[in-house]
Amino acid sequence: MSTISACFNRQRNAANSFRKIKTRINLNADAMHAAIYKDFTEVKDHRASNIKIPLADALMSGFAMFWLKDQSLRAFDQRRVEDTSGLKNTFGIGQIPCDTQLRQILDQVAAQSLRFSFRRIFTWLQRGKALENMTWLGDHFLLSIDGTGVFSSEKISSDACLQKTKSNGHVEYHQQMLAGSFVHPDSDVVIPTCPEMIIQQDGATKGDCERNAVKRYLDAFRQEHPHLQVIVVEDGISSNFPHITALIRHNKGVEEYMI
Repeated sequence: MSTISACFNRQRNAANSFRKIKTRINLNADAMHAAIYKDFTEVKDHRASNIKIPLADALMSGFAMFWLKDQSLRAFDQRRVEDTSGLKNTFGIGQIPCDTQLRQILDQVAAQSLRFSFRRIFTWLQRGKALENMTWLGDHFLLSIDGTGVFSSEKISSDACLQKTKSNGHVEYHQQMLAGSFVHPDSDVVIPTCPEMIIQQDGATKGDCERNAVKRYLDAFRQEHPHLQVIVVEDGISSNFPHITALIRHNKGVEEYMI
């Protein structure tokens, strides 16, 4: 058995242990992978027409790296060399790019173009009654929101990077995003929503950045889940009047949040 298959089986068994009810056939990992790949084929390719690696294959390779919890693109590239057939069979990838190709292809893809897949999987879980154990205080879902850094460097940057001057005078380029996930205090299962990237126009301080990004996040979240009952969970940096007002507005005037 390949290392890919062994890892895949471990994750599938862990998911099955959480489900105490019979779920629909499309909730198995194979069906989800196929659906996500199909969504990726709908993402507009920013490259010229004479391409060798389809964008869907590159996107699915990036998904596979996170699914398998590889620590870096280099580690995933080593896995690609050692177990190409396992990756292709498990994730349905036609051509797997090397780490350099993966960076070059995915750097130009906007995170928002992947939003539909997050919504599709959540809908499947909801209809398949796999989320019944995730509710809290009645029929509410806990939505944990926080900002997180995803990249930093003093040498490498892009137009999407934020900048800050360190105490030694050096300029550090970094990328941050606002991430929201459905959580439950009695479960280690986390269901992510589509993140919102923090951009330069959001402000200079950490508070300003997250406060402006969360406005866009909540707008998009309520468009996708207009009737979902949620309790928003955030850290102390969110305890300010403008943000709490926005939470109440997006939650139809009901003060349901924990900070």
